[in-house]
Amino acid sequence: FFYHPHPATPHAQESRGLGDVYKRQAIGPAANWVGKQWRGDRFAALAQRLVAEDGPYPGGRIAVFAAASERNQADPVLTALPKERVLDLVGVGDLAAVGGYLRRCTFFVGNDSGLMHMAAAAGIPTLGLFGPSKTEHYAPWGENCAFVRTPESYDELVGAPGYDHRTTGTLMDGLSVDAVMAACKSLAA
Repeated sequence: FFYHPHPATPHAQESRGLGDVYKRQAIGPAANWVGKQWRGDRFAALAQRLVAEDGPYPGGRIAVFAAASERNQADPVLTALPKERVLDLVGVGDLAAVGGYLRRCTFFVGNDSGLMHMAAAAGIPTLGLFGPSKTEHYAPWGENCAFVRTPESYDELVGAPGYDHRTTGTLMDGLSVDAVMAACKSLAA
């Protein structure tokens, strides 16, 4: 069962200057623990390539989603593009509002997170980034959904000496910008 949230009310969008959220590509650079987070600078590089003239969304505009407490993970993406090409939706509101904004986007790429599942439920093409979580349990589900994972398997990542999800840093460094970009192009085609 997937929840399909109702879009936010038009007056709420206009009051935040979000009426232009349509035709944006969404990026979700955060996750519930750091081990599952692809680095912010890699999301920034990906965002630039997605909207470049030779990218899958030439001239596009990026909507960046995260909770207010996750701003540090979103900031590299927010500053990587000219101000008119990026929309800051960090801490934008409750889940219904976030779902409404996601439904107005044309594509989503982000870490394995609740936001990734919301994007899939909203019916937009969704690419999930995976490392220390099992794709057979947590990959986005739907007709226009895909995932790309680190070259290291789940077992290799979580079975490493000293692994503790509470204290281990990111385990996503094996996943290159090139690999994610190739998966984005494949899903966008």
